Amino acid sequence: MTVGEAFREFKSSLELPDSRQKEAASAQEQLRAAIASYLYVPSSFLTGSYSRYTKIDPLNDIDVFLVRNDRPTELAVDGSGVLPGQALQEIENAVVQAVRGARVQRQSRSVNVHAPGISFGFDLVPAWLRVPNGYWIPDVDGNHWLATDPKAHAEILTRANAASKGMLKPVIKMVKHWSRNNLDLLRSFHIELICVDIFDRRLIPTYQHGVAIALQQLPVHVTVPMSDPVYGESRIDRPLSQDERSRLLGCLSHDGAAAARALEFEGRGDHWGAIREWEGIFMTGFPS
Repeated sequence: MTVGEAFREFKSSLELPDSRQKEAASAQEQLRAAIASYLYVPSSFLTGSYSRYTKIDPLNDIDVFLVRNDRPTELAVDGSGVLPGQALQEIENAVVQAVRGARVQRQSRSVNVHAPGISFGFDLVPAWLRVPNGYWIPDVDGNHWLATDPKAHAEILTRANAASKGMLKPVIKMVKHWSRNNLDLLRSFHIELICVDIFDRRLIPTYQHGVAIALQQLPVHVTVPMSDPVYGESRIDRPLSQDERSRLLGCLSHDGAAAARALEFEGRGDHWGAIREWEGIFMTGFPS
Protein backbone atom coordinates (compact mmCIF):
# COMPACT_ATOMS: atom_id res chain seq x y z
CA MET A 1 0.00 0.00 0.00
CA THR A 2 1.27 3.47 -0.87
CA VAL A 3 0.92 6.46 1.42
CA GLY A 4 -1.55 8.02 -1.00
CA GLU A 5 -3.69 4.88 -0.96
CA ALA A 6 -3.57 4.76 2.84
CA PHE A 7 -4.74 8.37 3.12
CA ARG A 8 -7.58 7.85 0.66
CA GLU A 9 -8.74 4.87 2.70
CA PHE A 10 -8.37 6.90 5.90
CA LYS A 11 -10.42 9.72 4.38
CA SER A 12 -13.24 7.31 3.56
CA SER A 13 -13.23 5.88 7.08
CA LEU A 14 -13.85 9.35 8.56
CA GLU A 15 -16.85 10.06 6.34
CA LEU A 16 -20.28 9.75 7.87
CA PRO A 17 -22.19 6.95 6.15
CA ASP A 18 -25.28 8.08 4.25
CA SER A 19 -27.41 6.00 6.59
CA ARG A 20 -26.08 7.90 9.62
CA GLN A 21 -26.69 11.25 7.95
CA LYS A 22 -30.27 10.29 7.14
CA GLU A 23 -30.73 8.98 10.68
CA ALA A 24 -29.51 12.27 12.16
CA ALA A 25 -31.75 14.39 9.92
CA SER A 26 -34.78 12.23 10.65
CA ALA A 27 -34.15 12.17 14.41
CA GLN A 28 -33.83 15.96 14.47
CA GLU A 29 -37.16 16.36 12.69
CA GLN A 30 -38.88 13.92 15.05
CA LEU A 31 -37.45 15.66 18.10
CA ARG A 32 -38.56 19.07 16.88
CA ALA A 33 -42.05 17.73 16.13
CA ALA A 34 -42.31 16.30 19.64
CA ILE A 35 -41.11 19.53 21.27
CA ALA A 36 -43.47 21.61 19.14
CA SER A 37 -46.40 20.20 21.10
CA TYR A 38 -45.09 22.05 24.17
CA LEU A 39 -43.14 24.99 22.74
CA TYR A 40 -43.50 27.24 19.71
CA VAL A 41 -40.70 26.34 17.30
CA PRO A 42 -41.65 27.46 13.76
CA SER A 43 -38.45 26.08 12.22
CA SER A 44 -35.25 24.23 13.04
CA PHE A 45 -32.12 23.13 11.24
CA LEU A 46 -28.98 21.10 11.80
CA THR A 47 -25.92 23.25 12.30
CA GLY A 48 -22.34 22.98 13.54
CA SER A 49 -19.80 20.72 11.89
CA TYR A 50 -22.53 18.32 10.78
CA SER A 51 -24.08 20.92 8.48
CA ARG A 52 -20.63 22.11 7.35
CA TYR A 53 -19.74 18.52 6.34
CA THR A 54 -16.75 18.44 8.66
CA LYS A 55 -18.19 16.04 11.25
CA ILE A 56 -16.26 12.81 11.71
CA ASP A 57 -17.46 9.36 12.59
CA PRO A 58 -18.38 8.28 15.20
CA LEU A 59 -21.10 10.83 15.85
CA ASN A 60 -21.21 12.41 19.29
CA ASP A 61 -23.56 15.35 19.69
CA ILE A 62 -25.20 17.22 16.81
CA ASP A 63 -26.07 20.93 17.02
CA VAL A 64 -29.65 21.91 16.24
CA PHE A 65 -30.96 25.47 16.08
CA LEU A 66 -34.55 25.72 17.31
CA VAL A 67 -35.82 28.99 15.84
CA ARG A 68 -38.32 30.57 18.24
CA ASN A 69 -39.69 33.49 16.23
CA ASP A 70 -41.16 34.18 12.78
CA ARG A 71 -39.69 37.62 12.11
CA PRO A 72 -36.29 39.16 12.89
CA THR A 73 -36.13 41.03 16.18
CA GLU A 74 -33.94 43.47 18.06
CA LEU A 75 -32.83 42.88 21.64
CA ALA A 76 -35.25 44.23 24.22
CA VAL A 77 -33.67 47.06 26.23
CA ASP A 78 -36.45 47.50 28.80
CA GLY A 79 -36.10 44.11 30.48
CA SER A 80 -39.25 42.73 28.86
CA GLY A 81 -37.51 40.14 26.68
CA VAL A 82 -36.70 36.49 27.36
CA LEU A 83 -33.65 36.03 29.59
CA PRO A 84 -30.89 33.59 28.50
CA GLY A 85 -31.53 31.20 31.39
CA GLN A 86 -35.27 31.29 30.71
CA ALA A 87 -34.70 30.42 27.05
CA LEU A 88 -32.78 27.28 27.99
CA GLN A 89 -35.24 26.36 30.74
CA GLU A 90 -38.11 26.47 28.25
CA ILE A 91 -36.27 24.04 25.97
CA GLU A 92 -35.44 21.76 28.88
CA ASN A 93 -39.04 21.72 30.12
CA ALA A 94 -40.40 20.96 26.65
CA VAL A 95 -37.97 18.08 26.12
CA VAL A 96 -38.78 16.52 29.50
CA GLN A 97 -42.48 16.61 28.63
CA ALA A 98 -42.08 15.52 25.01
CA VAL A 99 -39.49 12.74 25.19
CA ARG A 100 -40.03 10.15 27.90
CA GLY A 101 -36.78 8.84 29.37
CA ALA A 102 -34.58 11.48 27.74
CA ARG A 103 -31.35 12.47 29.51
CA VAL A 104 -31.27 16.25 29.60
CA GLN A 105 -28.43 18.55 30.64
CA ARG A 106 -28.46 22.31 30.43
CA GLN A 107 -25.24 23.90 29.12
CA SER A 108 -24.05 27.45 28.66
CA ARG A 109 -25.71 27.98 25.27
CA SER A 110 -27.71 24.83 24.63
CA VAL A 111 -29.56 21.89 26.13
CA ASN A 112 -27.96 18.51 25.57
CA VAL A 113 -30.45 15.72 24.92
CA HIS A 114 -29.96 11.98 24.63
CA ALA A 115 -33.19 10.28 23.65
CA PRO A 116 -33.84 6.55 24.11
CA GLY A 117 -33.09 4.51 20.99
CA ILE A 118 -30.75 7.10 19.43
CA SER A 119 -27.02 6.43 19.65
CA PHE A 120 -26.00 10.09 19.48
CA GLY A 121 -27.16 13.21 21.26
CA PHE A 122 -28.35 16.66 20.28
CA ASP A 123 -27.30 20.08 21.53
CA LEU A 124 -30.50 22.10 21.19
CA VAL A 125 -29.83 25.82 20.79
CA PRO A 126 -32.77 28.24 21.18
CA ALA A 127 -32.34 30.93 18.53
CA TRP A 128 -34.20 34.07 17.55
CA LEU A 129 -34.02 35.59 14.08
CA ARG A 130 -32.02 38.80 14.39
CA VAL A 131 -32.22 42.24 12.78
CA PRO A 132 -30.72 42.68 10.20
CA ASN A 133 -29.45 39.11 9.81
CA GLY A 134 -28.20 36.08 11.70
CA TYR A 135 -29.56 34.86 15.03
CA TRP A 136 -29.56 35.67 18.72
CA ILE A 137 -28.56 32.78 20.99
CA PRO A 138 -28.31 32.74 24.80
CA ASP A 139 -25.10 32.69 26.80
CA VAL A 140 -25.95 31.84 30.40
CA ASP A 141 -22.36 32.19 31.63
CA GLY A 142 -22.30 35.83 30.57
CA ASN A 143 -26.05 36.33 31.10
CA HIS A 144 -26.42 37.98 27.70
CA TRP A 145 -27.37 37.27 24.10
CA LEU A 146 -24.84 36.57 21.36
CA ALA A 147 -25.16 37.33 17.68
CA THR A 148 -24.16 34.45 15.43
CA ASP A 149 -24.84 33.12 11.97
CA PRO A 150 -24.18 29.40 11.35
CA LYS A 151 -25.20 29.73 7.72
CA ALA A 152 -22.47 32.33 7.18
CA HIS A 153 -20.03 30.00 8.96
CA ALA A 154 -20.94 27.24 6.51
CA GLU A 155 -20.35 29.60 3.58
CA ILE A 156 -16.85 30.40 4.86
CA LEU A 157 -15.98 26.70 4.86
CA THR A 158 -17.62 26.11 1.49
CA ARG A 159 -15.64 28.89 -0.18
CA ALA A 160 -12.35 27.81 1.39
CA ASN A 161 -12.94 24.19 0.42
CA ALA A 162 -13.74 25.17 -3.16
CA ALA A 163 -10.54 27.25 -3.32
CA SER A 164 -8.58 24.16 -2.22
CA LYS A 165 -10.28 22.05 -4.92
CA GLY A 166 -12.02 19.97 -2.28
CA MET A 167 -8.90 19.11 -0.30
CA LEU A 168 -9.53 21.26 2.79
CA LYS A 169 -12.49 19.51 4.43
CA PRO A 170 -10.88 16.04 4.35
CA VAL A 171 -7.72 17.51 5.89
CA ILE A 172 -9.85 19.21 8.58
CA LYS A 173 -11.47 15.87 9.43
CA MET A 174 -8.05 14.24 9.73
CA VAL A 175 -6.82 17.01 12.03
CA LYS A 176 -9.98 16.58 14.13
CA HIS A 177 -9.25 12.87 14.41
CA TRP A 178 -5.70 13.69 15.51
CA SER A 179 -7.02 16.20 18.07
CA ARG A 180 -9.57 13.73 19.45
CA ASN A 181 -6.74 11.26 20.14
CA ASN A 182 -4.32 13.89 21.46
CA LEU A 183 -5.80 15.49 24.60
CA ASP A 184 -9.00 16.61 22.80
CA LEU A 185 -8.49 20.22 23.87
CA LEU A 186 -9.41 22.00 20.63
CA ARG A 187 -12.99 22.83 19.79
CA SER A 188 -14.24 21.50 16.50
CA PHE A 189 -15.06 24.88 14.91
CA HIS A 190 -11.76 26.29 16.16
CA ILE A 191 -9.90 23.58 14.22
CA GLU A 192 -11.91 24.41 11.11
CA LEU A 193 -11.16 28.13 11.25
CA ILE A 194 -7.48 27.56 11.99
CA CYS A 195 -7.23 25.33 8.93
CA VAL A 196 -9.02 27.95 6.82
CA ASP A 197 -6.39 30.48 7.92
CA ILE A 198 -3.47 28.09 7.41
CA PHE A 199 -4.47 27.19 3.85
CA ASP A 200 -5.74 30.61 2.79
CA ARG A 201 -2.62 31.11 0.67
CA ARG A 202 -1.23 27.58 0.64
CA LEU A 203 -1.91 24.79 -1.78
CA ILE A 204 -2.73 21.31 -0.50
CA PRO A 205 -0.96 19.01 -2.98
CA THR A 206 -1.87 15.81 -1.10
CA TYR A 207 -3.74 14.92 2.07
CA GLN A 208 -0.50 13.93 3.79
CA HIS A 209 1.11 17.28 2.95
CA GLY A 210 -2.00 19.06 4.22
CA VAL A 211 -1.97 17.27 7.57
CA ALA A 212 1.78 17.80 7.95
CA ILE A 213 1.45 21.53 7.27
CA ALA A 214 -1.48 21.80 9.68
CA LEU A 215 0.38 20.05 12.52
CA GLN A 216 3.43 22.24 11.98
CA GLN A 217 1.40 25.47 11.84
CA LEU A 218 -1.07 24.77 14.64
CA PRO A 219 1.31 25.90 17.44
CA VAL A 220 1.20 29.43 16.01
CA HIS A 221 -2.60 29.47 16.21
CA VAL A 222 -3.64 27.52 19.32
CA THR A 223 -2.20 30.06 21.77
CA VAL A 224 -4.07 33.02 20.20
CA PRO A 225 -7.73 33.71 21.13
CA MET A 226 -10.14 33.49 18.20
CA SER A 227 -13.53 35.18 17.91
CA ASP A 228 -16.59 34.44 15.81
CA PRO A 229 -15.61 35.38 12.24
CA VAL A 230 -18.98 36.97 11.44
CA TYR A 231 -19.84 39.20 14.41
CA GLY A 232 -16.80 38.81 16.66
CA GLU A 233 -18.94 38.67 19.80
CA SER A 234 -18.17 35.17 21.03
CA ARG A 235 -14.94 33.30 21.56
CA ILE A 236 -14.46 30.26 19.33
CA ASP A 237 -11.45 28.71 21.03
CA ARG A 238 -11.55 26.90 24.35
CA PRO A 239 -9.49 28.76 26.96
CA LEU A 240 -6.58 26.54 28.01
CA SER A 241 -4.70 26.42 31.26
CA GLN A 242 -0.94 26.81 31.18
CA ASP A 243 -0.53 23.07 31.71
CA GLU A 244 -3.00 22.20 28.94
CA ARG A 245 -1.31 24.58 26.54
CA SER A 246 2.11 23.15 27.35
CA ARG A 247 0.98 19.56 26.84
CA LEU A 248 -0.80 20.39 23.57
CA LEU A 249 2.24 22.20 22.19
CA GLY A 250 4.36 19.19 23.16
CA CYS A 251 2.08 16.86 21.19
CA LEU A 252 2.15 19.18 18.18
CA SER A 253 5.92 19.49 18.28
CA HIS A 254 6.35 15.72 18.45
CA ASP A 255 3.85 14.90 15.71
CA GLY A 256 4.84 17.79 13.48
CA ALA A 257 8.37 16.37 13.44
CA ALA A 258 6.99 12.87 12.84
CA ALA A 259 4.95 14.16 9.88
CA ALA A 260 8.10 15.72 8.39
CA ARG A 261 9.86 12.35 8.71
CA ALA A 262 6.91 10.61 7.08
CA LEU A 263 7.13 12.93 4.08
CA GLU A 264 10.87 12.29 3.86
CA PHE A 265 10.32 8.52 3.93
CA GLU A 266 7.69 8.80 1.22
CA GLY A 267 9.97 10.99 -0.87
CA ARG A 268 12.62 8.24 -0.77
CA GLY A 269 10.05 5.65 -1.82
CA ASP A 270 9.81 4.09 1.65
CA HIS A 271 6.03 3.92 1.92
CA TRP A 272 6.12 1.35 4.72
CA GLY A 273 8.28 3.65 6.87
CA ALA A 274 6.04 6.64 6.11
CA ILE A 275 2.86 4.73 6.98
CA ARG A 276 4.39 3.63 10.27
CA GLU A 277 5.01 7.29 11.12
CA TRP A 278 1.43 8.26 10.21
CA GLU A 279 0.07 5.39 12.30
CA GLY A 280 1.91 6.78 15.30
CA ILE A 281 0.63 10.30 14.61
CA PHE A 282 -3.05 9.39 14.30
CA MET A 283 -2.89 6.61 16.93
CA THR A 284 -6.09 4.92 15.72
CA GLY A 285 -7.84 4.32 12.45
CA PHE A 286 -4.99 4.85 10.01
CA PRO A 287 -4.64 1.87 7.64
CA SER A 288 -1.40 -0.10 7.60
